[in-house]
Amino acid sequence: MPPELEEDAKYLFSTTFTDPQTIPYEGLSEAVSEAMRRQKGADLALYPPPQGHEALRELIAANLSEKRGVDTTPESIFLSSGAGGAVQTILDAFIDPGDVVLAEEFVYMGTLKQLVERGAHVVHVATDGQGMDTAALESILRSLASEGKRLKLIYSISVYQNPMGVTLSEERRERLIELSQEFGVPILENESYADFRIDGDPLPPAMIGMDGQDSVMYVSAYTKLLGCGLRLGYGVVPDEVQETLAKMSFGTSPSYLSSMAVYEFMRRHGDEHIEKVRASLKGKRDAMLRALGDHFPDGCRWSSPAGGMMLWVRLPDGADTWSVLGAALAADVKFNPGPQFRAGRDRPNYLRLTYSYNTPEEITEGVAILADLFRRKGFF
Repeated sequence: MPPELEEDAKYLFSTTFTDPQTIPYEGLSEAVSEAMRRQKGADLALYPPPQGHEALRELIAANLSEKRGVDTTPESIFLSSGAGGAVQTILDAFIDPGDVVLAEEFVYMGTLKQLVERGAHVVHVATDGQGMDTAALESILRSLASEGKRLKLIYSISVYQNPMGVTLSEERRERLIELSQEFGVPILENESYADFRIDGDPLPPAMIGMDGQDSVMYVSAYTKLLGCGLRLGYGVVPDEVQETLAKMSFGTSPSYLSSMAVYEFMRRHGDEHIEKVRASLKGKRDAMLRALGDHFPDGCRWSSPAGGMMLWVRLPDGADTWSVLGAALAADVKFNPGPQFRAGRDRPNYLRLTYSYNTPEEITEGVAILADLFRRKGFF
C-alpha cells in the first residue's frame, strides 16, 4: 500500500468501514451479557471448535436458505476472521505460484494482494453493468487451456462488486457455473455485501445455491454489518474442500466471544438492524450521487449501485488519479486510485469512492473538494 493511503483524513472515501451511525452498541453489549449468562462463560475456558460456534453456523445456514437460496448445513460452514480470513484459508489450501486466477476487470485490493503474494497469475475479465462478461471469460478460458496453463480459480464478488458496484446477473451466473464445470475451474463467490441492498430489483440467488456439482465455494461476513473490529466472516464449502481445510484447522478462527455476541444479536435483531443500515446507506449513497452530479462534469462517468458501500468513477482519458492523492490528503480527502485494483497497476483514470463512513453532509463537502483538485490538475 502506498504510504499516502496509511494516513488519516476527515473525508474517508477509501475504506468500506462499517457505517458508524448504525453500530448497535447497546444491542451488542446486551448480546454479550446474555451469552455470558446463558452459557456462564464456560465455553470461553476452552478453545473453540475448529469450524467455530455451532449455533451461529446453524443461524447462518438458515439465513442462507431463506435469503440467498442456498441449501447447506452447519457442517459445511466454517467461521473465519472476516471474509478476508475465509478467502485466505481457501487460497492457502489451493493456490500455488503460477496458478491462473480469473477475476473481474477490477479486483478488491485485499484479495488481489493475497493472490499476488501467493504467486498467482491474475487475469482480469471484461466487466460491465451485468457483472463479469461470460463470453469474454469463455474466450480467455479456451485460450489459456490451449496453452496448458494451470487454471485454478474463478473469483467473483458477485453482489455490489468491490470496487465497481455491479451485481452479476442471474443469466451470467448460470453461464459462469456452466463454464466452471466445463473447464473444471471452481468458483470462489464472495457475497460480503449481500446484506446491503438499498433499492432496485431483488438480488439473484447465490451461485452456490444454483450449482449442482460442487463447483462453488462461498464466503461472506458480518464485519461490515456490525463492526469492522469484530472481524467475523464465514465460508461454505463442498465436502471434499472441507476435508482439505480441516487439515489446516480451517485457518484464521474468529474470537469465540465475538461469535457468541453476533449469534445472540443477529437471532434477535438481525432483520431490524439490516433495515436500519439500509436506510442509512441510502442517504449516504444518494448524497454522493448528488455531489458527483453537482461537481463532476459530463465527461466523467460513475456507477449508481443499488446497494453496497461504494461508487466507481471514471475520469476522462489521460487523467491520473495517483497524481492527485497527495494533494487530496493534504485537503483531508482520502480515496482509492483505480490502479490499486489491477494486477498491472494500470487504468489511472479510475477511482473508488466509499460512502459508508462519513455523514451525508461530509460526503457533500468532500466530493466538492475532490472535484476542485481534479479541476485544478486539468483533468476536466
